[in-house]
Amino acid sequence: MNRVDYRSRIIALIKEKNFQAAYNTVSEALTVYPSASFFLTNEIFILFRLNRVKEARDKAEEGFDVLKNDLFFLRTYLSILEKEKAAGDIERMIEGFIFPLRIGDEKFYIFLSKLAGRVFSNERAQDILGKAEALFPESRELKQAAAQKQTDNFTRYKNYKEKFKGKKTAEAIAEIEGIRGLPGYSSDYELHLYLAELYKKTGKYDRAIEIYEYLLKLRDNKFARRMLGYAYYKNGDYEKAVVYLKDIFMESPGDHFLYSALYRIYESKADCEGFEKLMLEALSLNPGAGHLYGLIKRARKNFKH
Repeated sequence: MNRVDYRSRIIALIKEKNFQAAYNTVSEALTVYPSASFFLTNEIFILFRLNRVKEARDKAEEGFDVLKNDLFFLRTYLSILEKEKAAGDIERMIEGFIFPLRIGDEKFYIFLSKLAGRVFSNERAQDILGKAEALFPESRELKQAAAQKQTDNFTRYKNYKEKFKGKKTAEAIAEIEGIRGLPGYSSDYELHLYLAELYKKTGKYDRAIEIYEYLLKLRDNKFARRMLGYAYYKNGDYEKAVVYLKDIFMESPGDHFLYSALYRIYESKADCEGFEKLMLEALSLNPGAGHLYGLIKRARKNFKH
């Protein structure tokens, strides 16, 4: 058989899931074409499907420098590492190779996100999708995958609310605090988000602040920053509240909650000048936010000097 014949035969056998025959064929092909990447990659894939995982990993690492730009190879190698529970090696691949060199296309990053969700956490999967969107800002596939992930996250949050619905708030807090340090829950974003809401419900904003700060370590995003700023505001720490609310306000000057909270914070300090400076900065970035002129006028009238 020539190269094309071998290739066709291997593909057909894999489709039939006849992996032993496929392995025999690819081994024969490699005696004739020892450096052909298609045969090298498929040898690794077939070994993996035959559950000869250690051999597959050894072959993959031996041929990594030659095959590293082949997305089928990378999918196979990452799947091997997942099977071997080699989370550290997967993380090094992601942060030390894949993202720095912008390896792969949109479909590859969606695959990577799903794998990271299984190996690490739902939050790591979300993080990978976010980074991939930065690489492919026009990708509809990535936007759809990210939207689906957010829907899944919301569903998980609702499930926690449903699970603890019949319990008193203090009981729910005690139960979550008892499990949130465990491996299966320590990186559960939705569980901690619900816990923060429970602390706010009881007026324990200092504890809510701790949870929101932890959430930002899990997944830095505007929602968590907004909630942290709100918790600081309710806890009376206006300086820190401004730190977290200001940047979000600059992007969303029409948000009634944001500009109302900032108004009250600057009013409490009788800092008309600081408030006006903040509003003018927002207007320079958002010229259409004409309502801010009204807030400036109101501040000049009402803030005590």
